[in-house]
Amino acid sequence: MPQCCPRQCWIALILLVARALLLLFALLILAGCSVAELEQMATDGEEFSASPTISQQVVVDASVGQGSKPGLLSLESVILGGQQDISGIGGTFRRLAVGAVEEVVLRRPVDIGGVDNILYIVDADRKLVFQYDLISGLFRPTVIELATHVVGDPGSIYVAKDHSFYIVDSLGKQVLHFSEDGSLLGKFQDLANLSRPMDVTVDELTGNVFVADGSFGHVVVFNSFGKAIRAVGRRGSGPGRFLAITAMAAGADGLYIFDRLGLPVQVFSWDGSYRYSFAEDEVSYPLAAAVDRAQRVYISEQSDNSLRVYQEGRLLTIFGGSGAAPGRFRSATGLWVHDNRLYVADSLNRRVQVLRINPSAVLPVGAP
Repeated sequence: MPQCCPRQCWIALILLVARALLLLFALLILAGCSVAELEQMATDGEEFSASPTISQQVVVDASVGQGSKPGLLSLESVILGGQQDISGIGGTFRRLAVGAVEEVVLRRPVDIGGVDNILYIVDADRKLVFQYDLISGLFRPTVIELATHVVGDPGSIYVAKDHSFYIVDSLGKQVLHFSEDGSLLGKFQDLANLSRPMDVTVDELTGNVFVADGSFGHVVVFNSFGKAIRAVGRRGSGPGRFLAITAMAAGADGLYIFDRLGLPVQVFSWDGSYRYSFAEDEVSYPLAAAVDRAQRVYISEQSDNSLRVYQEGRLLTIFGGSGAAPGRFRSATGLWVHDNRLYVADSLNRRVQVLRINPSAVLPVGAP
């Protein structure tokens, strides 16, 4: 029987181990991806990082933004995760109690909101709400758990001025109100009028809570004690009526309500009076929205994974598109505007993208 020399045996063993490690790595990548992500990878033909390198903010060239009009929107940074803040008494106690503090990695951020430079990130896979400090770039050690409160996946969030926040639990047919530290303050339910809550916002002047329902085709208005007091709109076609509400946002001129089957964008005053709507062919599937101080309306369009910007019902520009590259999106399910920046919950890409808004940008006539 022929015998190999020790050198050949070592080479053969190394090659065998290398192949085994490559196979194990491939299995781990596939295990980390959801079915939806794998389908999208096959459709787009692009690579997707199932376990992205942890980075608090990966700074990118502002010119990377795909499909944007120069000067209005530019990509500033990407938040994939980051270090936890271990300063102060709370951080010191956590470090002593659990040892080394783990870094945060976002898995499926579905919505975002914030106040006073604190960004709240809803991670549906973990059923957690993370608090991210926009000044220090650190995640706060307080991690707010939702698993014991929500029936399904947590959805949209509204963050109030007092740092309390409201979470939509669509499957549980409710909206939950939490304090800043995660204590449950109350529930907003009405089985007769609220079947599939999609989004929530609050009138800070009155304390009334507005909950958009995707099944009944109206917005239920609750007082601060959790009692339903009236409704905005009703099911049907045409002004003041809805077929399938998907999102809601508040602006200086009232309440913006978005529908994927009826009039795509309708604007109401806070008392529920219909004001105006956008042209029917402007948006086909509005997924999320935000309004800035200049009354520019940012809408995530599900059909092509783009962001569309409107002012007074006129389309200003289109940004992004489908993909995993910086400046592109896979299901942008949450938007929030703060200090001339638009924060985007890029859900299936497992990140939050930060876009800079140039408020003095002059768009060409007939934009986009």
